[in-house]
Amino acid sequence: MNMTSYESIKSSIVLDFEEYIEEEGLNVAQVSAKTLEEDWRIVNDSLFTKTLYFVSITIESLKYKEIADFIYSKLDSYLKNTKFEEHIDKNDIDKLLQDIQICKQLINNKSEYTIRETSDSTKSRVEYILGLKVD
Repeated sequence: MNMTSYESIKSSIVLDFEEYIEEEGLNVAQVSAKTLEEDWRIVNDSLFTKTLYFVSITIESLKYKEIADFIYSKLDSYLKNTKFEEHIDKNDIDKLLQDIQICKQLINNKSEYTIRETSDSTKSRVEYILGLKVD
């Protein structure tokens, strides 16, 4: 299975949220940061994967009625993406574009969630992870 495919990334993020929140008791911000850190090579592989991670983390976060500030602050730039690398499967792109629309609808309903503030060190760590280059 291609680890950068739409389905594999979506499934991985859903499982991370279920496992880390329900079994380990982490909060949404902790799960978001841990997911980005553990999967940094995939996250930073392409614009497609980075957009898919941000959109999917947002959708999963909002199921718990909150979103990490470091996701929320960068989300708008990812929601504007409509063109991705040529080697990405067209069906995967179509699914991501549908998720972007769902995400926009969910995020616009500000009364349905809170933004979880995180420490400066967490924000710095996430920024560092997102800046790592894949060989």
